[in-house]
Amino acid sequence: MRPLTLCRERLDRIERILASNAGALPVRDFARSFSVWEWEIEQAAALGWLKIEIRKPRTGRPSRIAKEVSKPQAAKLPPYRCQIEQPISIRHQLFAIHSTCAVKHGSRKLVYLPAITDAYQSVFKRATKRRAATASASRLMRRSDVKAARAWYYARFDGDAPRSESMPDTASGIWQRLRELGSWRAGPRITVVRQ
Repeated sequence: MRPLTLCRERLDRIERILASNAGALPVRDFARSFSVWEWEIEQAAALGWLKIEIRKPRTGRPSRIAKEVSKPQAAKLPPYRCQIEQPISIRHQLFAIHSTCAVKHGSRKLVYLPAITDAYQSVFKRATKRRAATASASRLMRRSDVKAARAWYYARFDGDAPRSESMPDTASGIWQRLRELGSWRAGPRITVVRQ
């Protein structure tokens, strides 16, 4: 599973919550009352925007308290939500593999690449009208993540990408890995010059 990333909008929300609660709040209360998850608090603390203290009561379990930092000078700002690249959805991955795989049709010898409409309708079962499926499939083929996934599967069929290796989650990750593997589908190979 791809690790989740804290965005700047969520950090602003955490700071507003802490400001309205006198600068300190148990981590459990963030999730219960404000739908701010523990991993978000931990990433904000790792970036230096707040600190997490552990309070041990006489009885019961210890609680983790998130506290404001007075002046975070060395704190890094996380990226905005729009700057975080989203992983390729499962349906887009399925469409990419269905549109690149050869399909046996009729006899054992006749093999063809399916039309993108057939590939779209095999993945998106509710698309029953052929014209609407064709329009949606052509829009999907123009997406950068679908182009990257198709390039990955074609490189795997060509032997450029090892079959044992799983596909990276993002489009930029796919292009980067294909360049490292030396696939012609991603452009020139990246070489590291060591001195």
